[in-house]
Amino acid sequence: MIYAIIFIVITGAVLFVLSFFMNDRLEDLENQLEQFSITTMQDTYQMKKKIKILEEELLTEDIFTKESNTN
Repeated sequence: MIYAIIFIVITGAVLFVLSFFMNDRLEDLENQLEQFSITTMQDTYQMKKKIKILEEELLTEDIFTKESNTN
């Protein structure tokens, strides 16, 4: 009986030490999700910036068109 307990304790200690050297899949998945989130936010920011520029160009063209029609 004492040999079984010693064997279980040693096996547990070995598995505990090995767990520090194994690659954590959940951590890899979290890193990928974080990278995807950052990329998506950057893309959204760039799209909003381009839309704002286009809206300003259209607004100024509309103002110039109205001014030229009134003259």
